[in-house]
Amino acid sequence: MLDTEEIIATAQAVLNHRYGGKQQLTDPEELGGTGGATVLRLRVANNPVFPHRSVVVKYSPHTDDVVDDAAFVREVVAYQFTTSLSEDVRPGPVLLGYDIARRTLILSDVGNGETFADLLEQSDDDARVRLLRNLGTSLGKMHAATAGAETSFSILLARMVRSIDGARDIQIQREAMLENRIQEGLDIIREAGIEVPADVAAVADTVQVRMLHGGSRAFTPFDLSPDNIIFAERAQFLDYEWAGFRDVIFDIAGVIAGFPQYISARPISERETAVFLEAWVAEVSGIWPSVLNHDTLQARITAALVGWAFFSASILDYADAAASDVGGGRDEAEARLIRRDVAGTFEALARYAEAGTEPAYGVVAEFARRVVEWLA
Repeated sequence: MLDTEEIIATAQAVLNHRYGGKQQLTDPEELGGTGGATVLRLRVANNPVFPHRSVVVKYSPHTDDVVDDAAFVREVVAYQFTTSLSEDVRPGPVLLGYDIARRTLILSDVGNGETFADLLEQSDDDARVRLLRNLGTSLGKMHAATAGAETSFSILLARMVRSIDGARDIQIQREAMLENRIQEGLDIIREAGIEVPADVAAVADTVQVRMLHGGSRAFTPFDLSPDNIIFAERAQFLDYEWAGFRDVIFDIAGVIAGFPQYISARPISERETAVFLEAWVAEVSGIWPSVLNHDTLQARITAALVGWAFFSASILDYADAAASDVGGGRDEAEARLIRRDVAGTFEALARYAEAGTEPAYGVVAEFARRVVEWLA
């Protein structure tokens, strides 16, 4: 594992090799990072061959889990892909360099904007509506700009994994894990004694495949957690460890569900949902005209919400394990928090399904309410 000085030395060497000259990175500021990652903002000494005055360096140490380690490769490829996009649609920072062996990424600095998580918590109702409209527009621009570009992403990923023994198989395994979690959540709900209606189970089976192989495909970070979205002039999406080309409706459903992968986010209201959807549809309707059909969009979002609900339920085993650990209060509090968050996703599913006009939506909503009661 590298210390701060070694991380800085690695970043300097990468920049020297790529841009020439002798880069000097100073004044490290820790920005925090997910898991065991170290993220530093560093000042760049004046250098005519390198226009950036500061950079962000992310170091992701090796772990004992090859699936976790594969996330770094995925993130490098994702940043390579998004860096190739035009500035007006680029969803996040520019990749300035990387070192695969030393697990280091050097990115442009998007600035000191606030996270979407903080803004959602601190804003009044009108400000939240503006935030959701902005998010819908930003997601729509990213989706519309990258639809049809999957081949380019796949080529970049294939080139990267070619030189790493077993990397291709591990990437395939990571993708399969996303599908499997929907089935795991479905099994947990059934094991709790809650009957899953045949219509709901059928949707779960279908959406399990659609998540990765659906028709409306574009680039997505997938981990649209609000603490991974920075507002600095416009929305900037960070953390590409699970990025790839998937059905974009899952991004939309994930926001409507209140960000299932993020605990503590306030629920997204019906007004906010409507504004968010309107902004997103305005950006993507030229690519996917079917989103202009209200009934079609309702069906697809409801199905994706079913997927997210079971996906989030898959962590309930972890919650139960935390509650049973010796140590008491803290573990039990964490378990309650997880159950409350999963309940919030099923509650969002119930609310959205209730707006549907077909009888099947009522079945979905009633089932979701039963799960919420069980989790309470």
